[in-house]
Amino acid sequence: MSLLRIHPGDPGRKSISIEIGPRGGAALAGVLLACGASVVLGLAGAPHVISDAVDAADRRAIRETAQRGAESFASVGRRALALGNRLAADELFLARVGTILEIVPPDGFPADPGDAAPPTPAAMEREAANLARRARVFELFRRHLAALPGPLQAGFDPVSVPSRAPVEPSSSVPIELFGWHASEVTRRDEFCAGLTLASPAGTLVMAPAAGLVLYAGPVSRHADATWRRLGTIVVLAHDARTRTIYGHLAAPLVRKGQRVARGGPIGRVGTTGFAVTPRLYYEVLRLANERWVPRDPRIFVLDVDWIGAAGLRGEPTPPELPSLPIFAR
Repeated sequence: MSLLRIHPGDPGRKSISIEIGPRGGAALAGVLLACGASVVLGLAGAPHVISDAVDAADRRAIRETAQRGAESFASVGRRALALGNRLAADELFLARVGTILEIVPPDGFPADPGDAAPPTPAAMEREAANLARRARVFELFRRHLAALPGPLQAGFDPVSVPSRAPVEPSSSVPIELFGWHASEVTRRDEFCAGLTLASPAGTLVMAPAAGLVLYAGPVSRHADATWRRLGTIVVLAHDARTRTIYGHLAAPLVRKGQRVARGGPIGRVGTTGFAVTPRLYYEVLRLANERWVPRDPRIFVLDVDWIGAAGLRGEPTPPELPSLPIFAR
C-alpha cells in the first residue's frame, strides 16, 4: 500500500491524500514507462527536433550579441562625432587667434563640424586616423602661436589686440554682418565694413582691448556720409596698425586723448545717426600697404561664437572704401 499526497498551490487549503494499492501502483508505473518510451521513441524518430532547438538557442544568442555590438558601435560613433566637433571648435578658436595675429593657419584648418557618426567600421577607422592627424596639427599650430614673441614684428602688440565683445553677448544679437547687404536707407547693395549688434538702449559699451581714444563725440556734418550715418562715435587706437570704431552711441563716456583699459567703459548703446532702433556698430580696421582695411569683427570677438569655420575661410574682400578721416587715424 502506498500513499500519494498532493499539495495544492494555495497554502490555505488542505492537501489531498490518495492511497494506491499494489495493482494501482503497477498500473501507474506502466503508464509512466509508456510515456517515457514514447518520448524516447519520438526523439529517436525525429533527431532534427533537438538540433533545431539547439540552433534556435544559438541564433538567439547570436542576435543578442549582435545587438549589443551594434549598440556599442553606435555609442563609440557618437563619442567620435562629439570628439570631432569639440576638436573643430578648438580649431576654429585657434584659427581665429592666428588670423588676428596675421599668422596663416595650416591647410584645411579649421575643419567643419561633423553632422553624422561613422556608419561602418571602415569609416570609423578612417575617422580615428583623421582625428589623430588633426590633433597633431592642432598641437603644432598651438605651439607655434605660443612661441611668438611680443610685440610682434608685424607692428602690433598681442596685449593690445581687440579680443572680446564690446557689449555683453548674452543681451546682443548680430543684425548686420560684415559683407554685402541691401541698405536700409538706399535699398541698394552696400558693403557693411563692420558688425551691427542689436542691444538694449543704454547698454554699456566696453573697450575690447587697451587703447587710446582718438575721437569721441558726434561725427562732423562735413564728414563722408558713411561716417555721418554712425551718429555719435568713439574711435580707439590699440596699436600702430589697429583701430576700432563704435557707432550709434547715446553718449561717449570717454574723451579724446584718454587711455582706456581692456573692458573699460567707453559709451552706451543708443539710436544716433541713421539707427532706427538701439544698436551698436562695431568696426575693426588694420593698416595694410598704407591702407586702412576693415576686417570681419566677428573674428576678433573670441568670447562668443558669432562666426563659424566657413565664415572664417570665406571672409569677404572689402571694396575700395572712403579713406579713414584724419581724426580717426
